[in-house]
Amino acid sequence: MKKIINRRASFDYQILEKFEAGIVLNGAEVKSVKNGHLKLEDAFIRLKDHEAWLFNAHIHPYSFASDLQDPCRARKLLLKKKELLKLKQE
Repeated sequence: MKKIINRRASFDYQILEKFEAGIVLNGAEVKSVKNGHLKLEDAFIRLKDHEAWLFNAHIHPYSFASDLQDPCRARKLLLKKKELLKLKQE
């Protein structure tokens, strides 16, 4: 899958370190992201119970999906354990 980068973050914040993470999505969300319907403008990451979670990332609902979900729901990020420990220390 294509990398998704928040270009606006480099203008608003000083980037000290970069991490590459996977994200847990359901089937309809995958199709929507592949179609380019993802907004990271107000998104942020929070560590909770030794896991990284992405909040406020808006994924537009896929038009052909039968189930409707919250487009801004929290989504789990997939990072290596070493990276999670490093983030937790900071």
